[in-house]
Amino acid sequence: MSLFEHVGGAEGVRRFVDELTQRLTDDPELGPLFEGVEGSTLRAHREHYLAAILDGPENYSGRGLREAHRPLGLTDAHLDRFLVIADESLVATGAPPAAVTEVLELLERLRPVIVTPGPLA
Repeated sequence: MSLFEHVGGAEGVRRFVDELTQRLTDDPELGPLFEGVEGSTLRAHREHYLAAILDGPENYSGRGLREAHRPLGLTDAHLDRFLVIADESLVATGAPPAAVTEVLELLERLRPVIVTPGPLA
């Protein structure tokens, strides 16, 4: 069974993205990063991207993660907070614990392309 199927297929990914989007928007730390961003477009990109990386049938054709996130200057703390919210969102949608762990591990592996590297010491 693919990770896409393990989280509930298209409906499970949709529920996860809806929950994640609401929690990110409401979060005092990460919410301001989304001000002025067209929500429905971003939500659709999230859904297509997540479905694709979870081995679903989706093809993602949007900007790459590095290109989309580099201008934001995201730190490890930002990604750490995102992962907490993703965990809470997956649990809230009823994803099985093993699937939650796998999704979070997959998202963690994206750290090098999402977090903006700091100055070299």
